[in-house]
Amino acid sequence: MSLRQLHPLLAAKAREELNEEPTRIEESLRLLKEWIAVQPHLKVRTDDQWLVAFLRGCKYNLDKTKSKIDLYYTLRTTAPEVYCIKYSESKIYSILETGAILTMPKTKGPADPRVILLRPGWCNPSDFTFMEVMAVMLFQHQISYMEDDNLTVAGMVNVVDLKGTSLSHIRQISIFEIRKLITVTQDAAATRMKGVHILNTMYFFETCFNLVKHFLNDKIRKRFQIHNKNYEEFYKCVPREVLPAEYGGDGGTMREIIDYWKRKFREYEVYYTNTVTRVSIVLGMAKIRELSPELAEIAKKELNENPKRTANDIQHLKDWLAKEPHLRARTDDQWLVALLRGCKFSLERVKEKLDLYYTLRTTAADVTLRRKPTEPEFLEFLRLGTCLILPKSSTLHPRAILIRAGRFDMNKYDVTDIMCILYYMVQILVMEDDAASIVGTIIVVDYEGCTMSHLTLVNPSVLRKLVAVSQDSLPLRLKGSHHLNVPTGVEIVFKLVSGFLNSKAKERLKIHKTYEELHAVLPKEVIPAEYGGSGGTVADITKYWENKIIEYKDWMIEEMKFGTDESLRLGKPQGVDISNTGSFRALEID
Repeated sequence: MSLRQLHPLLAAKAREELNEEPTRIEESLRLLKEWIAVQPHLKVRTDDQWLVAFLRGCKYNLDKTKSKIDLYYTLRTTAPEVYCIKYSESKIYSILETGAILTMPKTKGPADPRVILLRPGWCNPSDFTFMEVMAVMLFQHQISYMEDDNLTVAGMVNVVDLKGTSLSHIRQISIFEIRKLITVTQDAAATRMKGVHILNTMYFFETCFNLVKHFLNDKIRKRFQIHNKNYEEFYKCVPREVLPAEYGGDGGTMREIIDYWKRKFREYEVYYTNTVTRVSIVLGMAKIRELSPELAEIAKKELNENPKRTANDIQHLKDWLAKEPHLRARTDDQWLVALLRGCKFSLERVKEKLDLYYTLRTTAADVTLRRKPTEPEFLEFLRLGTCLILPKSSTLHPRAILIRAGRFDMNKYDVTDIMCILYYMVQILVMEDDAASIVGTIIVVDYEGCTMSHLTLVNPSVLRKLVAVSQDSLPLRLKGSHHLNVPTGVEIVFKLVSGFLNSKAKERLKIHKTYEELHAVLPKEVIPAEYGGSGGTVADITKYWENKIIEYKDWMIEEMKFGTDESLRLGKPQGVDISNTGSFRALEID
């Protein structure tokens, strides 16, 4: 269990007000994760810190927590009007710059609630809608669930300053949208609302409030206080210590608080671009995420994807798998549709790939099962940063995989450890990132630190298995490979590999002499700082994937059960021959 230790005063409040008993937290989290694991419609973050926020918000009532989590993720699908901005949109930073919605960085004391300042009138209604401002607020809440014990234990206090708010702002939002917004912020939020304080009301405020209050529960209605311009009365409820200087407080200037949240959002770019969401129920009975219009168009033109046919294709694969006695395979709809996309919806090619993928659990176990993701040794190697999937681009660009081939001790590890790590990271990528499945991937190999001793680890037998696992069995299209800091002698490896490549693959193998050349291939926003980009440090990205592997532990335990029983196979094995003497099918690079 990985939870921050609470300040003693907060711990006392959690115990007295929320029924939090440290000796029982681990058991509560275990029961919650077990319930999540058997909910086929939910794809949920299972970080301990994330889940404990919901437990605290429900005072450790497990049934209420389950209902709240279900509602929280359901609304990601059923309330798109509220979740109307993606984290990749630069508009987020423009809204932050207005100071329209900011969570105050300071609290008066170590066990006091967090104060959130909402100023809708500071946004020009021709530039941003009220719902877009609230979407940014929800992103701040999510960061706070992971970082802010004051908010999850002591709750939050909202300060709403209506200065500058006009009828143009009000006309932007309908009663229908207000109702959904209140459901999201009141019923699905993982924290307790301790008060709402209204400043600088406009002449039509009473009319608006009379409409809104019918959607509020009794407890929150009673916690509304209207101060208008009576700041002295307001300071008795919200201490000056936490407020911005512009409000007569000592909590820093608005400029400082805006810059703080801009930095915080950038820190969480990797987290948000890979975050788990609720599975959308679309395409008949198929449980897969709905694609953005841009991705849907690419899938249609390049992959032959027809939404009207997808559910039937998925069911066809399930029926086929049920008739293959030797195969124990995952049948999640999201997993199967990724395989369909990787094979351009050719059912026969998908069947071959599925068979090969699980067959390699047996025939290439020294790669696929070399280190199990549920064991400490797996994370130890992952922390070396030898294999990383870089952050998602805000544009529709192939997802980049960074291999740092010389960053491991040959006396302790092997080159197959890199592929084993990638094998399991790609499974998570397939389940979470539609862009990777549709637009494809590129590989960047950095040879810094490589010696001839490293290169001798790569023999034709190992290469056969590595290529079979990474390129022939995984459901992702490779759009090219890029090589940096290439040492003398690596051309031997290139010659070995080139025998497996088709002409298109050879054309897409590029060697770069400088990082600037790499910048012409990849958006700088995904490139790590060590390579001249702004995609976070290698340490940040490594930590993200470490947390992601831990989050998927239960999923991986289930994954270990899949494979083949060759004694039950009805015919000859399909796909590549990875024996030392057998033939080797050419790489399929799309």
